[in-house]
Amino acid sequence: MQRRSFLAFGGSCLVCGCAGAVHRLPEVSDGNIAKARAEVRMATPAQRRWVSDDEVVRTLRTAIQLIRPPATALCHEMEVGVCDWRFRLSRDREMNASASGHGLIVLNSGIVEYAANDEEVCMVVAHEIGHHAANHVARGTRNQMIGALIGVAVMGIAGAVAGSSPGSDATRSAAEIGARIGHLSFSKEQEREADYMAALILYRAGVDLDKARGLLVTTAANSGRVATTFLDSHPAGPERVAAWDRAVAEIRASNGRLPQRAS
Repeated sequence: MQRRSFLAFGGSCLVCGCAGAVHRLPEVSDGNIAKARAEVRMATPAQRRWVSDDEVVRTLRTAIQLIRPPATALCHEMEVGVCDWRFRLSRDREMNASASGHGLIVLNSGIVEYAANDEEVCMVVAHEIGHHAANHVARGTRNQMIGALIGVAVMGIAGAVAGSSPGSDATRSAAEIGARIGHLSFSKEQEREADYMAALILYRAGVDLDKARGLLVTTAANSGRVATTFLDSHPAGPERVAAWDRAVAEIRASNGRLPQRAS
């Protein structure tokens, strides 16, 4: 079973490693990451503060109103994703948000409770919009389906080589492994692209990118994770900070133009 799972894992990796971000993203060097890692090491972790429900709603509404016009224009310029978004507030106090099917974006109250300023709130909202604008939700679903199919196919090949047929449990495990790898093969690159799109949206909206960046540094300090592995769905904090800095430098140099499409 271990050998078959490994083969399913490997087959999924080979097939699912062929796509990722819609746009070409700037390279992030080891030096960039080392510099960000040193900054994160010295940073104070984000602290939750008490915020009334009215303030949460008011802060999120203001952020959405500010960035929606340039975000909509950017989304239509990209011509690949969903440009009609529905926002829903969750009372969850975790500093998190999510993008799911049909343009839905769920924003936790914890975003406002942890953010040091309005610019950081805008960054979180713009990041989720970036996922939809780049069509990551639909692409992620497709990647999982492809991974599951490849996992089952490679399991069948392994069974044929071994002279036996895999049982239903083994086949199910192969599908689950393949789906998981199909998702993870793309998610780190998509997260980087969503951050890039967020920075581009904020730049066009006139939001201070340096103030927005603070949330990446403090949340990286909270997580304590300093290196990204294949099985991580998000880049580690220092890598994400370094990628943000490279994106911001490129956006400022181009005066807010879209990057080239990935080949």
